[in-house]
Amino acid sequence: MALTVNERAARHRAKIRGENIVELKRGPKRGYKQTKEHVEKRKRRGTEHHAWIGDSASIKSGRCRAERIFDIQPCEMCGESAKRIDRHHKDGDTRNNERSNIKFLCRRCHMREDGRIEKFIDLARKNQPKAVAARWR
Repeated sequence: MALTVNERAARHRAKIRGENIVELKRGPKRGYKQTKEHVEKRKRRGTEHHAWIGDSASIKSGRCRAERIFDIQPCEMCGESAKRIDRHHKDGDTRNNERSNIKFLCRRCHMREDGRIEKFIDLARKNQPKAVAARWR
């Protein structure tokens, strides 16, 4: 039994005055409740998903897939178990998410493996005088 706004307000005022109000039976919640089986049937991942694009996926989406597939593990080079562990693709193809192609590395070891650490250190050395000067302004 659905009450109008006025009826609900009148019942509320009577309850505040201390009158004995008969509790109404609550009906089913509004909206359609789907069964667990139905929800599970609709869940489609990977090749079963309607929007799956496979190998034509972008580099970024390949990395995101690797992060979803593989849980965080300690760095395979230095053993550090930091929050930020990267999934390094050995062959360089981010869409190839085979377990044999994935290596778990911390950020520093990943940069070292890709050859980016030297550029990063050079950039830091180049910008260090600017950073020190900015602190004294």
